[in-house]
Amino acid sequence: MKIKKSWLVLSTSQVVTIVAVLLSVVLALIPATDEVGQSHVDTAFKRALVGYALARGLNGAISVAQGTEVAIQPAGVGVNFTPGQILDPVNDLVERFSWIMMLASSSLGIQKVLLSMSAWNGLLIVVALSGLLFLLSIVWNRLSGVRWVLQRLFLFVLLLRFMMPAISIANDWVYRTFLEGDYLAASASLEQAQLAIGEINDEVLAEHRTETPTLLERARVIYDQAIANVDIDRRLQEYRQAAETISENTIRLVVVFLMQTLVFPLLFMFIVWGIIRRLTRR
Repeated sequence: MKIKKSWLVLSTSQVVTIVAVLLSVVLALIPATDEVGQSHVDTAFKRALVGYALARGLNGAISVAQGTEVAIQPAGVGVNFTPGQILDPVNDLVERFSWIMMLASSSLGIQKVLLSMSAWNGLLIVVALSGLLFLLSIVWNRLSGVRWVLQRLFLFVLLLRFMMPAISIANDWVYRTFLEGDYLAASASLEQAQLAIGEINDEVLAEHRTETPTLLERARVIYDQAIANVDIDRRLQEYRQAAETISENTIRLVVVFLMQTLVFPLLFMFIVWGIIRRLTRR
């Protein structure tokens, strides 16, 4: 009477599979992967907060300019200096930009939570147990009938474990490779535009802040306004240049943050979903 062997003689491919499973489980239990992914998300989160603060600062400077309407009347001829008419369309764009920055910050906050979930001890235990069962199905003949199920289960929980760290690392690589230059240049330009608008606002308000109680002072102010009238075109041109700078670089920052917090994460999630669908098929 022959005794049926329960243990299999391992082939080269099976040995390679066992080594790969063991390495995967070890990597899943090491916290270094989570620390790298968390660091990338934290850095992106800080960038989004800086972008939101920049948007609010621009909105404040533009609001001050919109509220500045100076009437200059040399020789009885009225001239109105209304920079708000130039900056009004830009202000709408900056308002929408601030909302996008808030959404980007929220998206990155959600990614931080998902990263914490992928490092949950319960998931790590499931990864280790599913890996052990899959290894047993390889070396023990009695479990060969359920080897396909155990293999898919192990790959599924392994995917859950590494999905968010992989997305964050890949997302950071995309940013460093394709988006960082645009982000740095656009942020610097918007900061300069905000400072320029603030300086122009300060000049205009300073020139028309003092009241003129005496006739001599009124005459002096009329003369100063007549001289300042020459600078109106220059200041309006400065406002126009600032508005063009804000429009162009705001759009560039919108593209950067939408790509990093919406487009690429959704693309990576779509790829992961495709892998999960393949794992569920026999």
